[in-house]
Amino acid sequence: MRQVAPADYRTDMCAGAFLVVAQSGNPDLDRRVTTDAAAAGALRYAHDQPDLSDFAFPALARRAPVTLAISTDGAAPALARRLREELSRLLEEAGADLDALVRELEHEREEWAPSPERADRLYRLACRLRAAGRFEIEP
Repeated sequence: MRQVAPADYRTDMCAGAFLVVAQSGNPDLDRRVTTDAAAAGALRYAHDQPDLSDFAFPALARRAPVTLAISTDGAAPALARRLREELSRLLEEAGADLDALVRELEHEREEWAPSPERADRLYRLACRLRAAGRFEIEP
């Protein structure tokens, strides 16, 4: 991995790269970098510029051990960011209830071998989870 300051960028730096990420904050420079990357045969990504990118990074909402990935396929990065912020808030609010649910799911997973019955029990357990501003486990 090589990180390059915008002022130090040269076209030949894309040669041999597998992936090039352009996030200089300068749309013209990012366009130049991604054009050079494509010419060099590298995958390319320009931050918040889906037309210059071969893929999009999802916005991640995390509260261990739960990770939620949000993507608009690069079409609306601000919406993905807003959804991540809201989901992060909800995960934090879930706190101990979410921790208890994960522990219960881990216990169920360890208890049963893979089978249709296991899938049905896990589905019924997940159905007991309600979203009412936070996650809850019903008895």
